Amino acid sequence: MAVPVACVDCGTELDPSALSCPACHSLTRAEELESLAAQAQQAMLRKDLAAARNLWERSAALLPPDTVQYRSIRARVAELDAALTTHPANGKSGWGKRAAGIGPLLLIALSKGKLLLLGLTKLSTLLSMVAFAGVYWALYGWAFALGMVFSIYIHEMGHVLTLRHYGIPADAPMFIPGLGAFIRLRRLSMTPIQDARVGLAGPLYGLGAALAALAVTYATGSKAWAAIAHFGAVVNLFNLIPVWQLDGSRGFASLTSAHRLTVLSAAVILWLATSEPMLLLVALGAAFRMFTKDASKDTDVTGLMQFLLLLGALSALSVMAKRIAG
Repeated sequence: MAVPVACVDCGTELDPSALSCPACHSLTRAEELESLAAQAQQAMLRKDLAAARNLWERSAALLPPDTVQYRSIRARVAELDAALTTHPANGKSGWGKRAAGIGPLLLIALSKGKLLLLGLTKLSTLLSMVAFAGVYWALYGWAFALGMVFSIYIHEMGHVLTLRHYGIPADAPMFIPGLGAFIRLRRLSMTPIQDARVGLAGPLYGLGAALAALAVTYATGSKAWAAIAHFGAVVNLFNLIPVWQLDGSRGFASLTSAHRLTVLSAAVILWLATSEPMLLLVALGAAFRMFTKDASKDTDVTGLMQFLLLLGALSALSVMAKRIAG
């Protein structure tokens, strides 16, 4: 008898044959998919199109048919079928071979979440980043301006990578001076757990960027890096306010009324301990959401833990960075 396993993302019990989690829709065979993609890449480098085609066919069998990854792989198989029919011995032209190599690399990155640099390949994103940095360069100097840009960029790419993890296409972020950055979604159908994970992914990645800036601060003694770390902590706390289109509002999508009360209590306690104004705004937003009728009926402990972790870590980071920056 098959032994049930648990989803690594949300803890939901899964049938061993499941290709994705029914609760959060994350892929269950990501490691095997990565291995097959790497083998397909090697086959393409050897110009063995038949082997690459068979490896992609095996990959498709591990993906739900309604995912973007499945459709991408089926398209790749069709391209290889055409190439094998037209050029059974030599395969594609040099340009075609290089282009074919993009698919495996993209799938590997999608399955492991290693596409932080994806947006930097988009001209529109780069130009908007330059314009954004230029405005703040004039106001605060180049170091802080670049720190702001990359802190926001990493935050937004957290959303993009998580969306792609769920098979939902999303563009790289666009920067608007004075407003921050945003991403464009091409499909909006998400479960409450998916919505919460995507919403909190931005602050989680942003926390990582702020922690990195704080580490550089301690290593170099630079107050500029401390200011960047403090900015990252504050802007991500702001995004946790659970109202309007902010990330905290999406993070509340999967929380029950009891869990929302827990977040409210934590925000109040942390505000009293640190006097960080953003925590008061988070608490006020959470209090407002206690009276709305959109609380989840299903328990999402992972979502609650992520929210509490972000509140605690960002609060502590804000206090430490502000103390150093003076």
